[in-house]
Amino acid sequence: MDQSTLNPREVLAKEYDTIHNRLFFVQILLVVGLLAAFLFTGASAALADGLTAHFGESHWYITHAVYTAIAIFGLASCMFPLSYYSSHVLEHHYELSNETFGDWFAGFLKSLLIDIALGTALFSVIYALLRWMPTWWWLFAAAFYILFSVVISTLAPRILTSLFHTFEPLDEGDLTAAVRKMMEAADIKVVGVFKWGLEANFHATNASLCGIGPTKRIVLGDKLLSSYSKEEILAILAHEVGHYKNRDTLRLMLTSSVLALFGFYVSHLCLIGLSGALGFAQIYEIGAAPLFLFSLFIFSLVSMPFANVHSRRREFAADGYAIGKMGSSEALVSALEKLAGQNLSNKEPSAWAELLLHSHPSIACRIEKALGSNKPSTKHS
Repeated sequence: MDQSTLNPREVLAKEYDTIHNRLFFVQILLVVGLLAAFLFTGASAALADGLTAHFGESHWYITHAVYTAIAIFGLASCMFPLSYYSSHVLEHHYELSNETFGDWFAGFLKSLLIDIALGTALFSVIYALLRWMPTWWWLFAAAFYILFSVVISTLAPRILTSLFHTFEPLDEGDLTAAVRKMMEAADIKVVGVFKWGLEANFHATNASLCGIGPTKRIVLGDKLLSSYSKEEILAILAHEVGHYKNRDTLRLMLTSSVLALFGFYVSHLCLIGLSGALGFAQIYEIGAAPLFLFSLFIFSLVSMPFANVHSRRREFAADGYAIGKMGSSEALVSALEKLAGQNLSNKEPSAWAELLLHSHPSIACRIEKALGSNKPSTKHS
């Protein structure tokens, strides 16, 4: 597209998107480099041996837990400059955030502590399975990972997100009544409609139907409430309802489950094939964890485009549901245009970036498809 035809906000969005694409590849190189250095310098084996000597061979589960916590902390510390630049400096530069460094750093520490807690629990179980059933561990590890993900998805709306953001019940009024009516018509039971406190620190906004089972709730960004019409907000929520009615959570969960199964099996093959060559007598030795992580990381990169293709199709389907419920595409298109400008989204990313990296279709594609749905069909019955 000719840059001269773009408004200033769209030019900034393209710059912002280009920088994030570059940072994505920088992150890949850093993670691979750090894992390689941790493994090939012998630091991983030395840490595992030192912890085993301290806690004793019979207390291997403590060694595994402490090793995991130290490794996650070390990786996060090495990645800190990139995290600071990408999620604080860059957001301020493009005026998407006015969060203070103190608030940002507090959030970073909270995320790190959660990552350490969840990562330690996950790895402790996986490495116990590696020890107890070295032939079939990958099958049970995939099953545990899926269950673990479902539990976290259930707890996140009620516990985890409240650690970072403020939520308060939305005042009763025309919008709240309209939202409740939409949920009742779709036969969706929610615990409430909440205002999501973002505006104090962030200029971006969002809305979602989040949670699983009894934890489902509607959350509306305060910037959304102050800047969007009732019809636009309802169109955005209708899209989220479309995901629910189309059972997209289940569809994506099944896709993720299949990928997790293959991913753990690939890791199993890598551990069997390479652990011995790297000096590890058993595949369950925690010192070989960088090899395990590297294999999972590479598999996730290779499989990501395929998962994204499926995700983008589900987004189009949810848009179609929203348009059908709203009666036209007008409100949805208007909301997408506003979201693109407010969140500094590149409406027309490069083809390779959308294919490989984006779980959502480009805003331009969604708008084009939505507008096309208004045109009378030329097909004959």
